Amino acid sequence: MYSHSPLTVRAAVLFFVPLILSTELHQLSHSLVHAFLARLGDPITTLAAFSVAFAFNTTFSGIVGVETQAGLSYVTDKRSFWRVARFYFAVSLAPFFLIEAFALTALGDWLFGEMMGASAEVTRLAKAAAAIMALWIFPNQARNLATALCMMHRRTLPISYATIIRLVSQALMLMVLPFWMEGAMAGAASLVGCMSVEALYMYWVSRGFYAELPARGGEQASYRQMWGFSWPLMITQITENGVTFVINFFLGRLAHPDLALAAFGVVNALNSLVASPLRNLVQTAQALTHSRHDLRVMLQFAHRVTLVYVMLVGALFYTPMRDVILSGVMGLPRHLSDYATPGVQMLLLVVIVWGYASLLRGLLSAMRQTRAIAGSAVIRLLVVTAVGSVTLVAPLLNGAAVGVAAVGAAFLAEALILGWRVARYSRTTGPLFPRERQGV
Repeated sequence: MYSHSPLTVRAAVLFFVPLILSTELHQLSHSLVHAFLARLGDPITTLAAFSVAFAFNTTFSGIVGVETQAGLSYVTDKRSFWRVARFYFAVSLAPFFLIEAFALTALGDWLFGEMMGASAEVTRLAKAAAAIMALWIFPNQARNLATALCMMHRRTLPISYATIIRLVSQALMLMVLPFWMEGAMAGAASLVGCMSVEALYMYWVSRGFYAELPARGGEQASYRQMWGFSWPLMITQITENGVTFVINFFLGRLAHPDLALAAFGVVNALNSLVASPLRNLVQTAQALTHSRHDLRVMLQFAHRVTLVYVMLVGALFYTPMRDVILSGVMGLPRHLSDYATPGVQMLLLVVIVWGYASLLRGLLSAMRQTRAIAGSAVIRLLVVTAVGSVTLVAPLLNGAAVGVAAVGAAFLAEALILGWRVARYSRTTGPLFPRERQGV
């Protein structure tokens, strides 16, 4: 069904580069919303509300993203494809109803207003935006399983095309939706709409890959096996996305909470735009690493990718380009741009540790040793809490800098823990990967 040839750095590059474009465009769609909202009336309130709602939704709905990894591991025929689809549809209902429960009731006032310290207007807008964003769970399910089919065939270029279509459709929606909705809600609706368009395109391009699957005869993992594989990755996804959400709690305790929330929302969007392609090292490592030889090649590839991203961050945020991006492209007022500057410069640390944490997560997924990932995810959240808690004793700290420091420290802790686990497994003499165990 797909190539079993030994991995080369060239093959890894050809697989990974389209994913860079795809992820950059995904994150550009988020930054596009921020840039659009920054140009509306009262940008601090609008940006703060959107950032809070976005962080809340991605924290809990992010578990749907694990469907791609489950598909890579367990889709072997048409029957197993639909088993994975049914399993994740059932799982996704829990975060959907949880998000809506907070967005549509007084629970949202308690969470966003009392717990996070957001103003009454920010809370009102954040609840409405969160209610709309919850709907993105369903188109993302279709997109993620279609993505798995493309990756199984080492065909990642269609994923990039889908993201281009997503970005174009979002830009068109942002030109229309504000006539009927307030800023934060228009931004949320544009995300749901463009994700739906993207999912439809991914369904269309993956039909041929689905047709090539045999009707029966492949491995039929039980729901219990899929749950055993998935729950550690779900915890990891929740804690990775939850990092931003937890940080927002602490930023709400600073002397100027709305300013801190707005600035960190912008910096975090830029962080995602620049560094989140490194997240694709998870799927790249899982899809391409099937032997000890592949493992060595993947490590070489990761070293080179990390160096490229360090140079990129240096060029963007340690040169006059920083002011062009913050004030020109993002449209931030001068006081908000100055406040965000320390945070964007600290992204240099994040790109290093995020890349290696993602790589190691993918390698362990390829080994089907996902429980180790769950443990590191819990520790990562504890590290974020420890770093963020400094705001309780130093309320005058820069919120953007505190937020980025917490993100960097969290991924550093994860990379150290997962690196130790991979090294430990690699020292064994037996087979590491399923295909080695099966003699493929």
